[in-house]
Amino acid sequence: MLGVITIEKKVYTFKNRLHSAEMSEREKSLKGIWTNYFKYGIDLGEVRSVIHSSWQRSQSYHIDPNVTQPPICTIETLKKKQLENKEILSVVRPFMDDLFEIVKGTDSIIAFSDTDGVVLDLCGDSEIALNAASVNFTVGASMSEEFIGTNSIGTSIATGKAVQVIGAEHYCVSWHSSHCSSAPIKDPFTNDLIGVITLIGYVRSAHPHSLGIVRTASETITKLIEHQGIKKYMNHYFGATIDLFSDGVMMVNQFGKIIRLNKIATRLLKIPSVENINEFIYSHDQLHPLMNVIQKAIHRKDAMTQYEISYPYDGGFQLLVTARKVMDVQERIGTILLLRKKKIEEHKKRTATHTFSSLIGVDPAFKKAIKLGTKASDTDKSVLIIGESGTGKELFAQAIHNKSNRQAEPFVALNCGAITKELIASELFGYVDGAFTNAARGGRKGKFEAANGGTLFLDEIGEMPFELQAYLLRVLEEKEVVPIGANQGKPVDVRIIAATNKDLYQLVQENKFRLDLYYRLNVISLNLPALRKRKQDIELFVKHYLPTKTFSSAVLKFFYEYKWPGNLRELKNVTEQIELFCEEDQVTEEDLPDYMNRQLKEKMETTSLYQAAANDTKMETMMVTLKNSKSVSEAAKKLGISASTFYRWASDYNLNMRELLQK
Repeated sequence: MLGVITIEKKVYTFKNRLHSAEMSEREKSLKGIWTNYFKYGIDLGEVRSVIHSSWQRSQSYHIDPNVTQPPICTIETLKKKQLENKEILSVVRPFMDDLFEIVKGTDSIIAFSDTDGVVLDLCGDSEIALNAASVNFTVGASMSEEFIGTNSIGTSIATGKAVQVIGAEHYCVSWHSSHCSSAPIKDPFTNDLIGVITLIGYVRSAHPHSLGIVRTASETITKLIEHQGIKKYMNHYFGATIDLFSDGVMMVNQFGKIIRLNKIATRLLKIPSVENINEFIYSHDQLHPLMNVIQKAIHRKDAMTQYEISYPYDGGFQLLVTARKVMDVQERIGTILLLRKKKIEEHKKRTATHTFSSLIGVDPAFKKAIKLGTKASDTDKSVLIIGESGTGKELFAQAIHNKSNRQAEPFVALNCGAITKELIASELFGYVDGAFTNAARGGRKGKFEAANGGTLFLDEIGEMPFELQAYLLRVLEEKEVVPIGANQGKPVDVRIIAATNKDLYQLVQENKFRLDLYYRLNVISLNLPALRKRKQDIELFVKHYLPTKTFSSAVLKFFYEYKWPGNLRELKNVTEQIELFCEEDQVTEEDLPDYMNRQLKEKMETTSLYQAAANDTKMETMMVTLKNSKSVSEAAKKLGISASTFYRWASDYNLNMRELLQK
């Protein structure tokens, strides 16, 4: 059944214009040929061969020429197709506007369709656009011969040539008042079809040179694509070349705009990786230290200069910068910066790099932990940090150390669960020369001595052997450590921060942890929430770890719902894998690790089943409501929605409201 659009109680279809005057002799002739062929099966060979072949193909698809209209693809499919054809649409749209200026006022429509015949964009005079919409010709319409039979778009795709279809040459009756011309647009490098440009009008008011117009437009668009393609390929070659550099490369024009970055530079400076960033260097806070370097390079006569600057981001490091002027005759047109991170001797590295300001999160429970940790930093009391594995307990311990009055002293960490029962005592307390077989000559300091004056972080304290806990308690109470094999103790001044992912009090009940040691360590306790409980922080972490990427809504939704058993450690591992393998600017489900991808697809399949059931229920409710209502407004009121919303839903489900209301 033909679709209609009702506006101010007038029904618009292509047929209204057809019968506004008597048919011309040409129209009558074509109509007679069509009637003989489709109604009586008489084929006198009077129709053009390209049309005759198309009619035969259309019949093989079992299309009813009297009632068929093009199907409209779903909004999701349309958006996906428009995104896939984003580049070609950006080229074609200006030509569509120019073409429309030529044919404006002649009741014409300009349309662009993809390789499947789906209309992705159109513009035209208002009356014919309304009439076209009444027979489903709108953005999203599928004009392939398989769906709508002979028409200029579908037939151009089928033949690979420019085609003009006039009046009753169209397979379907609903298009017999139209005059359509289409030309294929082909890739200049591969000759593959890219899309179709189309000019549509009424039979009697069509532009006389419509086929020549679309042919010219197609050829011009192809030449422009060829020109842009060569430029694009050269950019790719250039980008691949600078990505071979082991140093970071940044190119800045004479106005201070960043025009090119390689991958090393984006990682080093933590700024987006795009082909042409086209932003001023001062628009990124982290690039401010480079502004002085560029200014110095501009005013110096030397073609190349070298600098060393302190880069305060990402924990702080020394950045070696080589600046080279780019000249055009006597005029400086830009600067190339080569960037390298200076290697720091191991013994000079800071042992605790994280501070409270570097910890990310706005979750209330996390902010509470930061508040308590900040207060704990002002004391020398022992701190017990409680949280699941991977929640950042050591980062928190480092932040406490760096805020305390011990910040200039050592921060030493020991994972009690990663050392065998036999070795943990020597690791903690050290040993003297000859203390045991294979002992290092001269002995070795333990962690307590190494941390003297500073902080000792004991991770996974719940894993410490029960028999060793008494020795640890004695050191904490006496502030003296006795190395293995020694007769005398050594005084130590150490602040203890312990961490656990277990319930220590439960271990006390099970006689696996000493009660007196528990109270000695648990003077101040901090609880770090698991990542699954910090949903509002997930996107913050994602943007921090991958500032150069965007994430699809499906991936972000999955991240919010995922349980994150490995917490921050797992999230960081996932983002590192994405950074390594994802070559696009946007991260989709295909870029996730296999185990996540499987879970996401299973979830999406389950959700789609529920959504399909919900859509069926919604459509049935609308149909029943229409059948029991006198108007669309009454039906909308019964459902508690606006009439415009009802119209939109009806369009989504292809409901014939007029027919349902009559029932």
